[in-house]
Amino acid sequence: MHHPTRTPPTPTSSRRFTARLRHQLKGWSAAALLVGLAACAKGDVGAPCNHGDTEPPESKLVTFPALSCNELLCVYADVAEAPPDPCQPGDDAACNEDNPALNRFQCVTDPEETTGQCELRISYVLERSMCSKKCSTDSDCKDGGPTKKVVVENTKCQSGFSCARIQTLGKFCCEKLCVCNDDLDLSTANEIQTECAAGTQEGCCDQEMVPEACGKP
Repeated sequence: MHHPTRTPPTPTSSRRFTARLRHQLKGWSAAALLVGLAACAKGDVGAPCNHGDTEPPESKLVTFPALSCNELLCVYADVAEAPPDPCQPGDDAACNEDNPALNRFQCVTDPEETTGQCELRISYVLERSMCSKKCSTDSDCKDGGPTKKVVVENTKCQSGFSCARIQTLGKFCCEKLCVCNDDLDLSTANEIQTECAAGTQEGCCDQEMVPEACGKP
């Protein structure tokens, strides 16, 4: 019995088949990667951020847009203000008597003056500035398993995040934001919460364009 012989594939057709297979595998790999990224999107709450070219604030500061943050929000939440008394040039310790370990402030002196004023260190502001996002409850500021990564790894925030109102002026007046508990002053936050929820927060709820956040629990 005569058996038909098969013609072996030529080198050219073999190379074409291999190229098509590689192309298909690359497409499948890219699709799988996109699906994986969509399922495991990672938040960046707590990541370091900066406020651009700005003078050190007297205390809290919210910057939008902060291009290094997913939600374009950069928050410095520390409420501590510099001591009002004059200081001697170079005497930063006098500005930090209340909490020497944090070293928040420095003595800034004009060239023609013999005394200076205590001001926030811009380096401290940057060290404690973190990416944030709008929220409704504390759970919005916490990880919720492998598919809900809210907080960035290796954040400088040691005690977790709360959903709190810290602004009484500007675009984010009365808005709830994720704030590091290390820097959050609960008494101040609770006071703002009460005033905003009642719709009576001055500088915010009394403006002609009342923010949506006013009058909400």
